[in-house]
Amino acid sequence: MCFVSIDCGLEATNISGYVDINYGIVYVSDEPYIDSGENHKVAAGQESGRQRPIATLRSFPSGRRNCYSLPTDAGAKYLVRVVTFYGNYDGRNSSSTLRFDLHLGANYWDTVYNSGRDEAREAIFVAWASWAPVCLVNTGQGTPFVSSVELRPLGRELYPHVMANQSMRTYTRYSLGPTKADVTRYVCHP
Repeated sequence: MCFVSIDCGLEATNISGYVDINYGIVYVSDEPYIDSGENHKVAAGQESGRQRPIATLRSFPSGRRNCYSLPTDAGAKYLVRVVTFYGNYDGRNSSSTLRFDLHLGANYWDTVYNSGRDEAREAIFVAWASWAPVCLVNTGQGTPFVSSVELRPLGRELYPHVMANQSMRTYTRYSLGPTKADVTRYVCHP
């Protein structure tokens, strides 16, 4: 299974997607992975200084639960990353009151709140089928939205405590490496 990098809200007319010039990662439209929601662009000036996938998003004003179907191999281990950036896409300046949940399948994963900045949420799981549902759940506190979804296969030996009956989410991450601001992501995996 290869990497899946989805730019949510990218128009489906851009079938082949694009290559992120900073990291060499190929991003594609989310159209093949979900059949609900609305495409939007963040407000003018909001995308400045951010990665390209942050410039668009998909919102879900209808339905309580909207799910992406990500391709997986049953029994394989994956990292899934969901990035959210409100960017005042709806002109309401309401990022401080937004709150919605993320679910991995039927299981609660995390809560997205105050997404005035771009934030990533990650989970590691063992796939239970040929696809994995990543769901945004409306909790009645604003319209759920997502900027990008990424799926990365992991070696079976990584995170040995993650098994088919449980997942693991990121609590926090610290960089204890070099002090320069550049981040290297998947240099050998375009």
